[in-house]
Amino acid sequence: MVRMENISKRYGRKMALDRACLDLNEGEVLGLVGDNGAGKTTILKILSGVEQMDGGDIFIQDEKARISSPAVSRELGIEMVYQDLALCRNMTIWENIYLGRYLFRSFRRWPLPMLDKKRMARGAAQVLETIGIDIADTNQPIKNLSGGEQQAVAISRCVLFAPRIVLLDEPTASMAQWEKDKIHDTLIRLKSQGRSIIVVAHDLGEIFHVSDRITVLKEGTTVWSGPVRDIGPKDVAQLMFVGKL
Repeated sequence: MVRMENISKRYGRKMALDRACLDLNEGEVLGLVGDNGAGKTTILKILSGVEQMDGGDIFIQDEKARISSPAVSRELGIEMVYQDLALCRNMTIWENIYLGRYLFRSFRRWPLPMLDKKRMARGAAQVLETIGIDIADTNQPIKNLSGGEQQAVAISRCVLFAPRIVLLDEPTASMAQWEKDKIHDTLIRLKSQGRSIIVVAHDLGEIFHVSDRITVLKEGTTVWSGPVRDIGPKDVAQLMFVGKL
């Protein structure tokens, strides 16, 4: 599905990625881990088109891709849910889900199209349902929801684009365990729908719970990649901080 080969990225004098490699198979969850500054978020930003790599190659479905912008990334079927969620707290749930792509309806005796609020409210509830979240009233402000429910709304917004590849940066940071469990269930549901997912998280217990495979970065370089059954949390932690077993 996705193959990144020898990816390099520099910010001034700092080498954020140094010939990093990553493989994401179809219909799997890949856990991407590393210490702070290891290059995890940079990998996601390159795939989402927010940042451009300085060197290396990216292949999507075995075809070489040049991801020069978020629009190009979206055309390739990639969507990212950012750590800060990018939600507007005073807007409703459906307004957040449809932000930037509102649906309109036309009237015979009115020259201008108008927002189809009822259709978007129904659509928001339906897309939430597809990822296993039951929020009947999508007309309420997003600020009324718990952290886990807000994360679900952010994921729903990306699912509305019907992506093949979903990128998640710290999806359960600062959440209570019951909220984390809901997000984990959502990831499993997305995977069951055939989507490929990359999850960045510091919680190794979470990574081992939701991931099929793990890729470990150390100072911008890939030091290990393989199935979760082939490694344990202690070895992953050692790779993150030492770079070798």
